[in-house]
Amino acid sequence: MRIKELDKIIKTIWLTNIRTDYDNGLILNEDTLKNTLYFHLRTYFEDKTRFKSLCIYTECTEYGFSSLSYRPDMIIVDKKTDKIVAVFELKYKSRNCHRVEDLVYHDFHKLKEYIDTLDTVHSECQYYIAAITLGEFDRANWLDGRSKWANGKVAELIADESDGHIKFQVVPHNE
Repeated sequence: MRIKELDKIIKTIWLTNIRTDYDNGLILNEDTLKNTLYFHLRTYFEDKTRFKSLCIYTECTEYGFSSLSYRPDMIIVDKKTDKIVAVFELKYKSRNCHRVEDLVYHDFHKLKEYIDTLDTVHSECQYYIAAITLGEFDRANWLDGRSKWANGKVAELIADESDGHIKFQVVPHNE
């Protein structure tokens, strides 16, 4: 199983399937975001023989997470190697939530802790922040160039509003 291929699949699902589900009113909060992402990943994996060894877990306390302060919203594990290949932190916040920025940045702190703790064992793992934030923000993405720990490890799957329209995008940190 190739990590780059999985990364491309995850990003495509975000830009197409998740976008369509959002437009059709199927994503109402963080739980339904998690459910739809899980559904589309699982459906894709079942249709492809080379991905049949992948398992998706939510709120997992195994694979090294039991010793950490947080549990990831979702992980993907390759059962052939018993390695984590993807970790997700998900966020869905409406414009009525005044703490959106703090909550999203808190998820980035979680990702940093996962990388700092787990990277020696799960070095091929990719990390994702999948955030739907309804409201306008003065940034193209959440992380900036000072976040060197994210380079080559983290991708932002973002949906936010500008000019009253929701825009889905992917921001990889590959510098």
